[in-house]
Amino acid sequence: MKKNSRPQTILSVTILFLLMLIGTGVFVTQFQFNPAVMPHDVLFAAPGKESRSLPLGPHASFVPLPEGLQPLTATEMFDASNLSDKIDGKAELYLSAGFTGLVSQRFGDDRATDQWLEVFVYDMGDAKNAFSVFSSQRRKDAEPLAFAQQAYHTSNAVFMTRGRYYVEIIASNASGQLLEGAKTMAETFARNTPAGAAGVDETALFPEAQLVKDSIVLTPADAFGYEGFDRIYSAEYEIEGDSLMAYISRRESPAQATELAANYTRFLVAYGGQQIQAPLPVTDARLIEILDTYEIIFTHDSYVAGIREAATIDQANMLALRLYDRLNGSGNESRPTP
Repeated sequence: MKKNSRPQTILSVTILFLLMLIGTGVFVTQFQFNPAVMPHDVLFAAPGKESRSLPLGPHASFVPLPEGLQPLTATEMFDASNLSDKIDGKAELYLSAGFTGLVSQRFGDDRATDQWLEVFVYDMGDAKNAFSVFSSQRRKDAEPLAFAQQAYHTSNAVFMTRGRYYVEIIASNASGQLLEGAKTMAETFARNTPAGAAGVDETALFPEAQLVKDSIVLTPADAFGYEGFDRIYSAEYEIEGDSLMAYISRRESPAQATELAANYTRFLVAYGGQQIQAPLPVTDARLIEILDTYEIIFTHDSYVAGIREAATIDQANMLALRLYDRLNGSGNESRPTP
């Protein structure tokens, strides 16, 4: 057998070594992300151009990005089947409110490599669903933002709604520079994203006197522990040092509102409530005493409405009358209680 010469052996080893280097390079590269080559229309579109890849439906973008911010990671997309993979422990809130899809992405600050923003764009199906998750998660240290009615910031994040979308922009730390970038991104999104057709604004139906600021919440399902109560708007009031709640919900018809009010009354009685016969300011209203507090339940047209957790009957009557007058369109909040 003819033996290989020494030069041939060296050449073979060299070629093998080069092939190994190339293979290693390919393997490593597939796990690395280069933001410089990421298509910008994955999460957002250039001005005047609709996003082709966004599963939430076409909407305007965060472009132009604030100075210094660049895409840091690839876009992540989630639907109802895997939302919990991204926001474990909170997914049910979004799902119960009509969640359709989520797109998220991180943006790095090239002026400080250890700082970044993560954007979450939730498609909630419609504006009411978006308000539901926005209102139910309002932070205590919220500071309003002027560019939108439903927008605020905390020390390290911005939260807002725009039409069917609920948006969170969260910074890696409480940096003033990052927060300003988040505000700019949110304002750009609000300016470029159509809000959609305006419907009935139930939040405007609550009486303003003694209303606790930013306390209006839309509960999508199982409000007050009752399975039949969905799409319930509620608001907190402070009267004579006591806290109580008013709520409203628009149903498909007056008949549905009447049926729901009756069913909720039976629910309260079944759990220890006692129906009290007393003069009430609204025709056909019901007064329930439960857990040392008072509730009034009534309907008006297609609305079911009521007062909860009142310390006295007089407080419940006063707020029920104000609420009824707002629903009735009179706006008269000073009429004396019978």
